[in-house]
Amino acid sequence: VRDYVEFPSQILEHWLSTPEVLEKYALHYQTGKPIPKELVDRLKKASTFNQGFETVEYLSSALIDMKLHLAGAQKIDPDAFERETLAKLGMPREMVMRHRTPHFMHIFSSDGYSAGYYSYMWADVLTADAYGAFVEAGGPYDQQVAKRLRENVFSVGNTIDPDEGYRRFRGREAKIDSLMKKRGFPVPKGK
Repeated sequence: VRDYVEFPSQILEHWLSTPEVLEKYALHYQTGKPIPKELVDRLKKASTFNQGFETVEYLSSALIDMKLHLAGAQKIDPDAFERETLAKLGMPREMVMRHRTPHFMHIFSSDGYSAGYYSYMWADVLTADAYGAFVEAGGPYDQQVAKRLRENVFSVGNTIDPDEGYRRFRGREAKIDSLMKKRGFPVPKGK
């Protein structure tokens, strides 16, 4: 269930940039006027900026996390381990990890994210795919899709396997297509 932990909060972030929310809450502090549409359009256009770098940055940290936890009880020089592991993965030297190994607190501070840093990326896949259900139904406030999300995901908590709850909500396994679109990447053919 740990790999599902970020999903509930991250799915809700998708509604922050909807026109309905922006018109009601993104108001100028003096005039009370809503944020101009031109500015919203520019923000949306900029949302895919640097996503290639950010994605690889997250993935490199998640892979280092996994490799560290597979290393067992052997003594490790953190800098050498990081450098050698990234080289074995074919990571370009220009790419840096989101968190350098010596201060990667997510994976060392508790069992919460130990060997689980990938859960952020997995939550991005799930949330983009789940929000895609709303888009496919015609908009972010579709009541039937919201009802399915509430009944199969939010209200059941950990009483059923999260994967099963997600499949009941979506009617299928999560796909990566929506995340690829959200980040401005081409969707692989045949998907």
